[in-house]
Amino acid sequence: MKTFLVVGLGNPEGKYFETWHNLGFKAAERFAGDLTFTKKGNQMLATTHENGNKIIILKPLTYMNLSGQAVVAVCRKFKIPAEQVIVFVDDIYLDIGTVRLKKSGSAGGHNGLKSVSELLQSTTYVKIKIGAKPTTDIKGNTANYVLSKIPDEVRPTISTAIDDAVAIAHDVIAGVK
Repeated sequence: MKTFLVVGLGNPEGKYFETWHNLGFKAAERFAGDLTFTKKGNQMLATTHENGNKIIILKPLTYMNLSGQAVVAVCRKFKIPAEQVIVFVDDIYLDIGTVRLKKSGSAGGHNGLKSVSELLQSTTYVKIKIGAKPTTDIKGNTANYVLSKIPDEVRPTISTAIDDAVAIAHDVIAGVK
């Protein structure tokens, strides 16, 4: 039996819940389904089992740029290697509705992934990136864009992408991807 850590990156404050930067949280919540998250320090955790494996689902309460703190704490506590960590994250370089699986590689400029990579001292964790590419020029103001509300007209596309991301995570745990 392996233990997997499924992480949704986001910001814990209510004003961020419907923003692009919280797509990771939304994917973790969808993955968890009816499970209840419990607050433990700087973490919201839920636990389940799947295909004979234990799965811990984490929403860090550290804010995006410090996400690695909560990830590393859970990895150390449960002795989870980086290769068994799956991170849901927004990606402004992928078209809205696109989902991409990366089994290793750099943070690609994403501060949440940068924090996870630095503190895990590894880039070999699984990244499931959910497209959040702006449809208009944001003039280099990435922070304002990722912290803006997701427009109603793209919510159905985003919901489908989150379903796709969750399915990919289940496939990774099952050893299919």
